[in-house]
Order: sequence, then structure tokens, then C-alpha cells
Amino acid sequence: MLKKVIAATVFVLSLWSLSAQVPDNWYENKPITSIFFQGLNSVSKTELDGVFDSFKGKPFSDETYSEILQKLYALDYFSNIIPKAVPADSDYQYVRLEFEVTEKPVITLIKITGNNQISRGDLLSKIVLKKGDIYNELKKNADEQTIKNYYTEKGYATATVNSAVSDSPQGGVILEFTITEGKQTIVSEVTFQGNSAVGEKALKGVLVTKPAKFLVKGIFKESALEEDKAAIQQFYGERGYIDAHVENIVQDVDSETDPQKNLVKLTYVIMEGDQYTYGGTIFEGNKIFSTEDLAAKIRLSPGAVLNMTKFEQGFQAIADTYFENGYTSNYINRAMQRDSATKKASFTITIVERRRSHIENIIIRGNKRTKDYVIKRELLFEPGDVFSKSKFTNSLRNLFNLRYFSTVVPDVQPGSEQDLMDVILNVEEQSTASIQFGVTFVGVSDADSFPLSLFVQWQERNLAGRGNEISVNATAATDNQTLQFGYAENWFLGYPITLGFDLSVSHKSLFTYQDAVFPYGPFKSREEFAKNKDLANAYRMRYDRMETTFGIHTGYRWYPRYCTITWRGGINFSLGKNFYNTGLYRPADPTVRRQQAGWRLNNSFWTRFSFDGRDLQYDSSKGWFFSEQISFFGLLPKIEDEYFFRSEAKAEAYVTLLNYPVSAVWNLKFVLAFYSGFSFQLPLPNSIIGDDSKLSIDGMFIGRGWTTLGGIGKGNVLVNHWMEFRWPLAHGILSFDFFLDAAAVKKDLADLKTFSMNDYYMSFGPGLRFVIPQFPLRLMFANTFKPENGKLVWGNGKSADWQFVLSFSIPNL
Repeated sequence: MLKKVIAATVFVLSLWSLSAQVPDNWYENKPITSIFFQGLNSVSKTELDGVFDSFKGKPFSDETYSEILQKLYALDYFSNIIPKAVPADSDYQYVRLEFEVTEKPVITLIKITGNNQISRGDLLSKIVLKKGDIYNELKKNADEQTIKNYYTEKGYATATVNSAVSDSPQGGVILEFTITEGKQTIVSEVTFQGNSAVGEKALKGVLVTKPAKFLVKGIFKESALEEDKAAIQQFYGERGYIDAHVENIVQDVDSETDPQKNLVKLTYVIMEGDQYTYGGTIFEGNKIFSTEDLAAKIRLSPGAVLNMTKFEQGFQAIADTYFENGYTSNYINRAMQRDSATKKASFTITIVERRRSHIENIIIRGNKRTKDYVIKRELLFEPGDVFSKSKFTNSLRNLFNLRYFSTVVPDVQPGSEQDLMDVILNVEEQSTASIQFGVTFVGVSDADSFPLSLFVQWQERNLAGRGNEISVNATAATDNQTLQFGYAENWFLGYPITLGFDLSVSHKSLFTYQDAVFPYGPFKSREEFAKNKDLANAYRMRYDRMETTFGIHTGYRWYPRYCTITWRGGINFSLGKNFYNTGLYRPADPTVRRQQAGWRLNNSFWTRFSFDGRDLQYDSSKGWFFSEQISFFGLLPKIEDEYFFRSEAKAEAYVTLLNYPVSAVWNLKFVLAFYSGFSFQLPLPNSIIGDDSKLSIDGMFIGRGWTTLGGIGKGNVLVNHWMEFRWPLAHGILSFDFFLDAAAVKKDLADLKTFSMNDYYMSFGPGLRFVIPQFPLRLMFANTFKPENGKLVWGNGKSADWQFVLSFSIPNL
């Protein structure tokens, strides 16, 4: 504080000396043109510019100067600061601020001594100060405590850490941490005393502290004992023992058996008390919501064993009912009444209802690139609205689904009056541009085609910080080359309307069967014919196809309480032509023949409704999703080659099986995911559906691992199911998955009458799924099999045959 007063005095004196030659107060309200620092050696000018550039152009005032000075001292880089204001022009219309600074010493070396069990690299990664940083005593003391805490977490409860600073011969200072590690403490045994109503095995199951055994290190942590006490008390409380608690935890330390470690035996001394039943709840002061509605939130029946966890959940649900409807400043309290004779516990919930809270301001911090309006338009509330918890939660979900930010930290603070509040959103931006290139497995059904494809893709999902998307991608394989450009605006004219277009040019090398062998010779069906691969390959033909497509799409989003409803639709215009030697070949598919004679139009229209109740679209842990899309192919009568209708229904569900916090930054999490899809298409009268338009098992997304089905894997009806067990290894980055697929194709809807398990092509296997936008790949190994008359037959007809499958993480929207 003294330094700030001195700096302010010097600043005023500098202005006073100048005032002898210029008018008084010439600097007031004059724009600040620049801020200059003299005496910088280790501190980067660029870093300071990033902090103080925002003041340039602002009119000078005492408040502005005070804010600049406070920011300078808050950096804690300088031991002395001398400010000065000078005219930036001869007319004294602009102000230039100059600061003569004396830097604090720089850390030239960090020494760590006494660390035998924990590496220097681990310790350096934990502390804040680094070599080359400006020395800061507060940070040094914090780092000393950080190292101490780290040793405690590793079981070295008696470890001591001291720090010292000395001058370096090369200039600057040397920071040294001296550690006395002591012996690591390991839990050798856990026992209980006083537990007559609950068994020892059940109590051990709720403890954080575990004794050392196979795959369990048993590291003793003093901080975990408080968690154990709370867990035991909650366990008893769920069984009616509302007075139960841990009176003491006896620690018997054996320091002699193991020369390297201290072995500690823990004995939890428990006082159980009596078991109580639930006697009901009385409400006082509630006028906005009825007693019946509030009582229904507590899922306990009078006379049942009292479960305190369920009661607390019900009490929270009551508070949330008010909170959800904007009553955030209510007073809600609970009191317990006991009947020691009947062992019943009843409750009185007292409510003092106040006026609804309204949102006064929405403040966004941390967005350097993304425009404020891009963030605010995703919020389901605005200043003046009644505060709603569900709208607040769903707004955060919308921001996460944008994938513009690595973190979004919300905060709610009181406004200028009692019933007003400010919503503050602290965001940290991440890269929204991605350049991807590599080799992918294309899952072709033609055994002679090279199954790898080169691809290059550039995508920007937040163009110029305005929330628009643009992408360019190219694919090159031996049988497929594609160049595609896309653009989309997600909020057209300020409304949640999507409007975009796609343009693509492609060349494909395809195959079909010649009509010389139809109707299938000695075989009863095309499927039976295709199964005889030697004969089928002998009568197939190659042809090339050139195609260009232009598509326009749009959509609209609604945000009701429990899900996001989206409508999308679009129209595609395609022009294509087939090329083959008509003197040698005649395709059996008449569509292929017609599209060889000249360039043909293939237009389509589609529309889709989706209902999205997932927590996150790109890496869901809970929730559900359903969509229905209908498409019409062939829009211009008598001009196009195919006229048919297609329906595609998709449903997803996600359940979190386990979400256990292992550390401050990582949870052990298991998620079970389910998917079902049903698609069919119907030709218009006097029209057919060509092979290229048939539904198929592609081996990459549908029936993963099945890549050589040929004509068997195509039809006008597709059934696709999968189930995945997901284990996030790095949350938001990488997940280990184990999948089970089942897909089936039928010729048309009438064939569903004979649908059976024998129709499914199934596969299973493990894989790694990347969920980051810049690398949305899935690396899997699939083992294919098929049910045949109650038996399971391997896909190759012999034995297990693991195949590598490369796919993409593409969420349904």
C-alpha cells in the first residue's frame, strides 16, 4: 500500500511540474495513446501489452490511472514503479503514460535435495514457479506447501519441506527446496469396534481407505479419514441409525517390521445408536406450492425405516422447485423432532417465500476471439427474465455442445438490488480450426479394391469468431476421389435458423453384374448367386461414374425444458454419368445403363425432426436421442432415373454405470450406450431403385468389420443395432470402448415377415475413440460372426479373425 501511495505522489508531482508550462489539468479526459515501460529486462513487453492495451484510447482519469497501477502491482513483477504522464502531441490533446520500473530478481536455478522416493520431474511439475520466472515470495511459500501436500498424498505423513533463496553468481536468485521424506505409511489392516447392526464387510465397502493387497497400494492419507467418517455416518443414516458416527479412529503404527515403511492398523470405533422410522413431514409458510406437491418430493412413506439420504434428496428437490421457478432468495429450513419412545423421527420444513429473482446482467469473460453475441444467443435467458435453474443448466449444455470452449465456469452473484442477480460466464477458448490428413479404411465391399483412402480436411467451426462453419475436404482412393466444399451459418438473421450449402465433385470406380447371367442361372436368388463368389466375380463388370452435387440445407431449433427439438431439411441437385465400354458390357441394372447414355439428374429432398436429451452431443454420458428423417428421391417427373421414398429412424440411450472421483482431475467412469436404427425405402409405381441407392452394411459404421458382403449386404430395408461399453481414459479426449453390433438387410418390407436372428450380421471388439474435434477417429478391432439356426458361426467360417476397422466419431444430430 505504501508503494502505491508513493507512486501516486510521484505521478502527481510529475503533473505539477508540467503544469507550470501548460494549462492546469490538461490531461483530464484526454485519450491515452500509448503506455511505455522503461527498465524491462526479463519481463516481456508483449505480456504487458496484452494486459494494458485495453486502456489505449480510453480517456485519462483518476479511476483509470488507479486501475492501471493496481494491475501493475498485482503482477508482482516489480519492486519499484515510477509513473509519469507526458503529452503525446504538441497540442496536449493526447496522453502518453510512462512507467520506470525495477524488476524483481529472476529465478536462474531451482534445486531440490533430499527427494529419494519421488522424482525431481514430478515435484517440478507440481510447483508454480519455474526457472526464468520472476521470484515471488508468496508463490515460493505456496510451492513449499504444495510439495508437502504431495508427499502427504503419497503416504509420507512425516515429510518436511523447507525452502531458501540465495543470490546466483550469474545474477538473479537460486531457489532451493530441502526435503526430509521420512518413511512411507501403508495401511496394513482395517478393523471396527461397536458395529453390531452392520457387518464389517459392508462397512469396508464404503471406506476410501483400503488396506494394502494385490493391486491396492494401501497408501495412508490423513485427509481420507474424514471422508471415511462421513461415509460411515451416511451408510448408517440410510438405514435409520441417525445418531451413528465414528467416535474415534485408533492408529497403531508398526515402524519396525518393515525398514522402508510404517505399517498402520486402523480401528474405527463406532457408536450406532437406535434405529428410527420416518414419521412424516409438516410444511409451514408455503403458499406458492401446495403441501401435497412439496411432500411428493420426499420419497419416503411414514412408518418405513428412515433413510436420511432420501430425505436430503427430497429436501433438495423442494428447494430446486422454488429455485427452478425463480425464487432463489427464499429461506428454507428443516428441523427434526424425535419420539424416543416410539423411535420415530418427524420433520418440519419452514419456508419464507420471497419475490422472484430476475437476471440483471449477463457478463462474459475470457472470450478473446468469440463474439459476445455468439455466446449470448445460445443462452435460454436474457436480462430481465426470471431466473430458471433448468434454463441455466441447458444453456451451459448448449455452450459445451458448440465445442468452442475447453471450459465454461458459471457464477451467479447478487445484483444491484435484493431480487436481482448477475450471471457471469467464465470461458476458456480452444482451437476451432482443424486440419486432418491421413489414411483411412474405406470398408469397400469389392475384394479387389484397395481398402485404404487418403484424405485431407480443413474445417473451421467458428469462422472469425461469429459461429459460422466452413470446410474443405478431399478424398483419394483407388476407386473413389472426392472434393467437397461446405458452408453453414447456424444463426441466420439472429434466429436459431441454420442455413448452408454443400458442393462436391466425385469420381467413383464401381462394379455391377452383367445381365448375361440373369436370372441367376441355377441359383434361386441373387443372394445365393452372390454367395458363390467365384461365379459372381466372373460375371461382374467395372464402370466409372462422374458426379457433381449441390445441396442447400436449413433448420430451426427449439429449447423446451427436457430436450432440444430440431427441424432440418434440404434439397440436393446432382448431375451424374456412367462410363463403360458398351461393346463389351451390358449391366443388369437398368439404372446404370440409362445413366451411361448421357448426363442424368438425380435430385432429392429431405426433412428431419430430432429430439435430443443428451448431456453432450459428442461424448454423451446420460440422456437419450431420437430422430426421424424422410427423403424423396426424384423431383422432376420423367426426367430422372429413380423415384423412391426413404425413411430413417434412429434412437440412442446413455446410462452412466459408475462415476467415481479418483483424483481432482480424473474420474473412473463407465458408460453404457445403446443405439437402434430402422430404415426402409419404397419405389414409386413403375420405378425401380438402383443398386447404388440401396441400403447396405458398409463395415465401417454399420456392421463394423463386415467388409466383403458384396450383393448380400444391399437391400431396401436396413436394421442396425449396437451396444457399447465406454470407459473414458482422458475425459473429453480419449475413450476405450467395447462394442457389439448387429445389422441386417432385407430386400423389401414384405420380407420382414420372414425376418429372424439368422439375418443378422454381428461383430464385437474393443477400440479407442477420440472425441476431440481435431481428431475424431475410432480405431477398432472387430471379430465377425453370424447366428445360423441357433448356432454362432465365425464370419470367415473357420475361427476368430480380428480385423482392424478405422471409422469416425460422428454424433447424430
